[in-house]
Amino acid sequence: MSNVSTVFARSARKIADAVSTRTDARRLLRTVSLDRDALDHPSFRIPYADMMMLAEQAARMTRDADFGLHVGEHVEQHEYGIVGAAVTTSATMGEALRTLERYLPIWTNVGGFRLDVDGPVAHFQWLYRDGSLPEPRHDCEMSFATLMGVNQLATGTRWRPREVWFQHPKPRDTSEHARIFRAPVRFGMPANSLLLDRQLLDFSLTTADANAHASITQAAEQLLAKACGEATIPQSVLSFIRQNLGSGDFDVLAAAQHLGLSRRTLQRKLTEESCSYRELVQQARRELSQYLLLGADRTATETAYALGYSEPSVFHRAFQRWHGMPPGKYRGEAHRD
Repeated sequence: MSNVSTVFARSARKIADAVSTRTDARRLLRTVSLDRDALDHPSFRIPYADMMMLAEQAARMTRDADFGLHVGEHVEQHEYGIVGAAVTTSATMGEALRTLERYLPIWTNVGGFRLDVDGPVAHFQWLYRDGSLPEPRHDCEMSFATLMGVNQLATGTRWRPREVWFQHPKPRDTSEHARIFRAPVRFGMPANSLLLDRQLLDFSLTTADANAHASITQAAEQLLAKACGEATIPQSVLSFIRQNLGSGDFDVLAAAQHLGLSRRTLQRKLTEESCSYRELVQQARRELSQYLLLGADRTATETAYALGYSEPSVFHRAFQRWHGMPPGKYRGEAHRD
């Protein structure tokens, strides 16, 4: 199960909070089997792909093309628990970035930061290690916009990068990127990276606290040694199904290969958890059906195909069973509310 990247469920709180100011965040959370209480649990973890999927769906639901940027610019370091505390008590900008590089695996095992210094330029890169993740644009931009918030901690300056690199394609409008990063932003690059002046690494932080930093990092070392970040088998299977419903490649064999298991082993493990693969497919379809029908401006037929049905009539019957009314009536009543 080590190939399934996870993150603390509380990471999704910032997404839900941003959505709740404009629409119903509960409906969004239900698409990945989450309720609001789960976002306050100190140790509950979810597949990282679920959080990325939430960000992409939230962007569509709120009609905010720069959703990730807008969420990231308002995130504060303390929201990242012991990792954020270790960063903010660092003595210098360089130490803060090295601290983030070291302790991020406590928070998520999806990837990591890497700081490289090449003469007068420092490259702070974000590396996704999981190649099976969905579209990462909003997640990646959220992370980099959050990093820009560290400039509030630097003594005597509001720093800016030399350049910002993203691997994903260039969006239609980049005015918000220019506003937030205040630097040239390049897309389709070989890495996701902030390019910084080397001298910025020596800037002191106003929140530096040597004694607190020593205590916090000592505790962080213990957590780092124990960090495993595994999701449960049903969580991991549900996440895989959600990501692949639209492509049609979500049968039990494909799921088993994704998890590094044999088909028989996966089915046995699901039986031990008192569920079946068929039940999880139905759960994923049921949870996504309302969002796709109401939050993504799809017709009932388009929703059926997005949920992996080969015949819209089968989806209509399933929706009637789940929600007590056909898709068209459900959508009409929801729009009148």
